[in-house]
Amino acid sequence: MSMKQAMKRLAAALAAAALPAWAADPPPPVAAALERPALQSPKSPRMAILAVAQAGKRMVAAGERGIVITSDDGGRSWKQAQTPTSASLTALRFADSLSGWAVGHMGIVLHTADGGLTWDKQLDGAQAAKLALAAAEKSGNARALQDAERLVADGADKPFFDICVLDERTLFIVGAYNQAFRSDNGGRSWTPWQDHIANPKALHLYAIHAVGDTLFIAGEQGLLLRSDDRGQRFAPIESPYKGSWFGLVGGRDGSLLAYGLRGNAYVTQDMGKHWQQAASATPVSISAGAELADGRIALVSQAGEVLVSADHGLNFTQLPQKTGLPLAAVAQGPDGLIVGSLRGVMTLPLSATPAAK
Repeated sequence: MSMKQAMKRLAAALAAAALPAWAADPPPPVAAALERPALQSPKSPRMAILAVAQAGKRMVAAGERGIVITSDDGGRSWKQAQTPTSASLTALRFADSLSGWAVGHMGIVLHTADGGLTWDKQLDGAQAAKLALAAAEKSGNARALQDAERLVADGADKPFFDICVLDERTLFIVGAYNQAFRSDNGGRSWTPWQDHIANPKALHLYAIHAVGDTLFIAGEQGLLLRSDDRGQRFAPIESPYKGSWFGLVGGRDGSLLAYGLRGNAYVTQDMGKHWQQAASATPVSISAGAELADGRIALVSQAGEVLVSADHGLNFTQLPQKTGLPLAAVAQGPDGLIVGSLRGVMTLPLSATPAAK
């Protein structure tokens, strides 16, 4: 499977160049996009949104060309934040109502200390490649050195797909071709973490999620990895599906849902030892998911479907509303679901569905 075919978040994923696959305009040069602040535009809430998160009572969304928008009224209105890059952003995570991170294309990592209003760059692909090269030279590993030299030669063209925030200091980021980095100081410095991940084929890593102190990584070709020591080592676990996974959703009951291509979704209640296939109610690839405040799980699909489970991900009901657009992100807002689509951010009502069991 090519990167473009298997990009995280499917139809709402970005092409490897730094623009959405559906966008008509050509991408800016890599160096220019990395250094150029996102263009301020009144149309930013209608641009492609690839990630949505909650920061206290504030909603934060991010997407193409480095845009970040915030809402303090439950998604009824949005304001564009200041961001130092035009690299498209694919994931958002917050440690609390103020401190959060965004990752995306060209190896970009941004941090906010004010709930998403302003952002500073902590890492980019060129810096990440140099860190990987220095670590490989120190290790004496010939293959790692060869891979790192290739990263440096390629420049900042590799995306990060997801970030896991264990706490305000401990962070993990994962991306294309087994790229992985760890920070123990809130992102002020980063350590290459590829050697801690058992992924000899260098498959793309699309998602990383913590269930308590146990961490999971999901990737292409059915790749599933688990760490039982807070991320020191990630070992493969048996996967119930050989197609690509695009995301992970953890439940407050300790369960974990993995979702991906062609509507495939599986649930484990024992940290990945056994998996049960979910009745996802769609044959279409699932692009994003989230646990809701009442314990229900919401998924969104490439076909614009919204699916909700009240039994920890075993069975999903399709909500009647359809956006008609591929959806790329979902989070709970105060008045329903906040979803990201090709044409911006939208609020969808959570129609009457059973409460979580």
